[in-house]
Amino acid sequence: MNPATMKVADVMRADVIRVRPDQTIAQLDELLARHRITGAPVVDGDRVVGVVSRSDVVRQLELERSRFESLSWYLEPFDAEDRAPALDEEVSNAVAKRLSGVLVRELMTKDVLSIGADASLAEAARLMVEHRVHRLLVMRGAELAGLVSSLDLLRGLGQAA
Repeated sequence: MNPATMKVADVMRADVIRVRPDQTIAQLDELLARHRITGAPVVDGDRVVGVVSRSDVVRQLELERSRFESLSWYLEPFDAEDRAPALDEEVSNAVAKRLSGVLVRELMTKDVLSIGADASLAEAARLMVEHRVHRLLVMRGAELAGLVSSLDLLRGLGQAA
């Protein structure tokens, strides 16, 4: 197969793991780990409403951690040398408790980048680089047809060579 004429449909994955907007971060994390993936489309019924990735979870963890750590009044009861271990454990527990109730809809990216199945691999690569993402949803009209990742592009080009 000629790499210059390859289409997204030639390398995309049609069996896409999907998540619901009402799933918790813990459920999302378990799903991503079980399937060894780093992100998934968020689907409400048959409609794609967003995309969520492990990066979104990490970003939320860091945001929550910085919120807790920025509470200067919280640090006052601790001596400088005792503060670090105690604070780290307290912050970690507080962040974990806070995140246990966070839903995918609160973290997901609502602006979904998508591409058609008939688009070229070059167009898919250009979109990924331009928007600094590692995956694009592949759409056929309003229907989710699959997903293409940067690794899928490389794998397809490698097999074509």
